[in-house]
Amino acid sequence: MASSHRIAAFIFTATTAIGSHASQFQELFQLAQANDPSYLAAQHTLESRLQIIPQANSALSPQISGNFTQNLALDARSDNHSYGVQMALPLRLDAYYGMKVAQQSAAGARISFEKTHQDLIFSVIERYVAVIKQQHQLFSSMAEVAAIEQRLKQTQQQVDLGITSIIQLQDVKANFQQLQVNLLQVRQNLTLARANLENLTNQALPEQLPALASSFSAASLVATNSLENWFALAQDNNLDLASNGFATQQAYHNYQVKDVSIYPKASISVSKNYSSLSGDSQTFSIGISGTFYDGGLNQAQTKEAKEAWFASSQRGQALVKATQQEIRRWHQALDTSRQQIQALAQLSSAVQASLAGKNTEYELGLRDLSDILDAEKLVFSAQRNWANARLDLVLNQLRLKKASGLLSSEDLSQLDQWFNWSQG
Repeated sequence: MASSHRIAAFIFTATTAIGSHASQFQELFQLAQANDPSYLAAQHTLESRLQIIPQANSALSPQISGNFTQNLALDARSDNHSYGVQMALPLRLDAYYGMKVAQQSAAGARISFEKTHQDLIFSVIERYVAVIKQQHQLFSSMAEVAAIEQRLKQTQQQVDLGITSIIQLQDVKANFQQLQVNLLQVRQNLTLARANLENLTNQALPEQLPALASSFSAASLVATNSLENWFALAQDNNLDLASNGFATQQAYHNYQVKDVSIYPKASISVSKNYSSLSGDSQTFSIGISGTFYDGGLNQAQTKEAKEAWFASSQRGQALVKATQQEIRRWHQALDTSRQQIQALAQLSSAVQASLAGKNTEYELGLRDLSDILDAEKLVFSAQRNWANARLDLVLNQLRLKKASGLLSSEDLSQLDQWFNWSQG
């Protein structure tokens, strides 16, 4: 049977394969941008919502219109025609505030798309890491099957020599069969994880994705700021808070629109007309219109808009608390991940030493075979947990940045360095 050090080396080598070229995370993200229907829908939605700006501006812009009429006589009178051009300028206070509403709505639409953009970045990373975790599980399971298969051969030889009972052989066979069943499930989980990433990018993945480089450590991450600093960063950059800020301003301007809607509306127009019967004519007009009584409609609409403004402001306060709680959660998770990596590294060394000692005691007849099998399981489990803890450290760092609104394409370039893509 291979020693515990060879077991660890097998897993480590298998899970740190090197990629063929750099910038792979950027390429995966670009493929996701081009193929993810939700992201493409968000792009079209943004373009659609930005059209509210020219629509709102048109309410304050001059309107130019024209007309032409040709009259054909059905009696003794002669035919005649007329044409004219008119330019009108509306003077409406509610249209001015309506333009403010449109500006805030467009700004909110841009923030909403930026959030979709960050979500897609993180989705690519998260799905990639899910594949790597399943690769860890597969390589570990294969090594565990290989190890117990060798143990099975040794036990069979010992049974043939009459120095080991048939019961111990059956024990090893049962463990071997269980690991074979587990391996089937692991392969299925890896296939599903790969399909999840391929579904996002619409492109087949390489047979094996590069895992986290052996040189990566907690020191590779950016320095972790204090919790208060992360709160301040989130206050300035969190996209949910920014979106609510624009929504609150939009609600305020909408309240202004309703508040001034009761005021009279004015317009200025200039027209020039020609008729074959009466000749040229020019007109300059000033119009004023208003509502004397609307049954309380405007008052109710104004109150409704004012309450919506207040509600949006309060939602902002609730979002601040929720964002701080999310920052606190991932900040603590990041710190915990650092500690877990150190603890699991120590555990891995301890269980390997324990396995080596139990092997010696087994050879001296002081240990039962089941003790060795249990010790081997602990070695493989510790190796898997350590590898996955390193991945969780990366994810928690990115979750913290995402919660703060700081996740960007630059993080994809950083991941290329951490995940061996740039070493090919």
